[in-house]
Amino acid sequence: MRLGSIRQGITWLVVTTSLLLAGFALIVLSLTHIKQLNQLTEQRVADMTQVIANVSSRFLLFRDAEGIDDYFRQFSDNEFLQHIHVYEANVVAEQPALRYFASYNREGLAPIPVRTEIVDEINGLRSNSNSIEMVTPIRIDSEVLGYLYLRADRKPTRELILQTTVTAFVVWLVLALLAWVIAMSVRGQLLRPLDQAVGIIQRITRNRDYSIRLPESNLIELQQLGLAFNTMLARVEQNLVRQQQAEKQALDLNSELERQVQQRTTALREANSELLATLETLHQFQRQQIETEKMSSLGDLIAGVAHEINTPVGLVITSTSILRDKLDLLNEKFNDNSITRADFERFIEASADNLELIQRNIERTADLINQFRQLAMDQLAEEEKTFLIAELCRTVVNQSRQRLPELATIAVHIDCPEELEVTCRMGPLQHVLAELVQNSVIHGFAERHYGEIEIKIVRSAPQQVAITYRDSGSGIPAELERRIFDPFITSRRRKGSTGLGLHLVYNLVTQVLGGTIEVSSKHRDGAEFTLKIRA
Repeated sequence: MRLGSIRQGITWLVVTTSLLLAGFALIVLSLTHIKQLNQLTEQRVADMTQVIANVSSRFLLFRDAEGIDDYFRQFSDNEFLQHIHVYEANVVAEQPALRYFASYNREGLAPIPVRTEIVDEINGLRSNSNSIEMVTPIRIDSEVLGYLYLRADRKPTRELILQTTVTAFVVWLVLALLAWVIAMSVRGQLLRPLDQAVGIIQRITRNRDYSIRLPESNLIELQQLGLAFNTMLARVEQNLVRQQQAEKQALDLNSELERQVQQRTTALREANSELLATLETLHQFQRQQIETEKMSSLGDLIAGVAHEINTPVGLVITSTSILRDKLDLLNEKFNDNSITRADFERFIEASADNLELIQRNIERTADLINQFRQLAMDQLAEEEKTFLIAELCRTVVNQSRQRLPELATIAVHIDCPEELEVTCRMGPLQHVLAELVQNSVIHGFAERHYGEIEIKIVRSAPQQVAITYRDSGSGIPAELERRIFDPFITSRRRKGSTGLGLHLVYNLVTQVLGGTIEVSSKHRDGAEFTLKIRA
């Protein structure tokens, strides 16, 4: 039978176990980190593609090739982007086709050929070892103006992956050295008391001196062995030291209990400290997430305001330029004494048309600015008051009938107890109901001149009122229902709508009235809004 060494067994056990656990943990962490790097890179490409596509929509809409080239020049210092192609959607013989519009190539890279078929080859995002490619449609609302192709370099990601691998290997080597040092230390601490106990037992056996006792050990197993052996020695000495041994055992037990209590107290204190640190980290992450969402919403709002105001202002500038050219031509003929009655009549007609267009677009711009100002008004200045909500609903309906003649052919039913009193800010609530009625008339009953609107109000809780607003109009398109409360979302943009009405309703309900609002719609079968407010 082959005898083994406890020393070698402990050493190899500690070293092997530590290296296996460390290697497994490092492999898992490295693979997870590499996967996260790839996902972050692909997400960055997707975000940049979407942002560039949103910005390019304005240039495609006005076919401003020089403007988009100027916009692409800001990426000259970006080593991540390689190539950008913008293709304009075109319809030839009722067959959709794409044609080249603009491109960007990083300095030092040869331009890639124009390939319109790449839109069909790449469905979304395609990644390989050297680059990441993505194609996304360029839209304004639901209309596709063209497609954006973007290629990004994977070299920075590969360098980070190599750095992660090298770091993991170095850490593994350091852990291997640390495990060896710990194994040597553990071996010395565990076997030194055992060697000492064996030597004492041999001396007792050789000298038959039963007054010798095994020393205490900080190891439970050796401590139990020593107590048993010392008890046997005590019995040999005919109970001479039995009382002393019992007292010593009691002292040892108290010391052990105190040590365990101290250890558990220390462990509990460390756990509490880790918990507090984790909570603080979570709070910081939440604050950062809130700030990120605020900046993202602000960017979307600024882009929407610029887009909405740009169109009427552009038309005003164009009409002014045309009117100026007509005036210069008429002035030239007047100076040459060659002006005719027909020339003057054409000038009058052109002036009237252009002035009407200018006035209409200036009024549209003013209306947009009023809506933006209404959206930013401080509704919290009004104090809460108690009033009959049924009377408020009738007032809103009567005022809406005066403003909207189309409402004359639409039946409005108000289902609300006459004695129901609410306490809240009356102005914002009145504005919310008026916007909902106007939304039904402009959108729900745009294609039909008859229907019904039902407003049902009940007290759902002691401090809460539920308002159900339902119309029998054409409903909300499925692609807009999920984003119906976002700013500048509308299905009638080309007919003058700005998409700010329901966004204002959402802000008033959630921020000013302290409630919630939900929408449900079946296409061609009306829309339903459910509001719950504090009242």
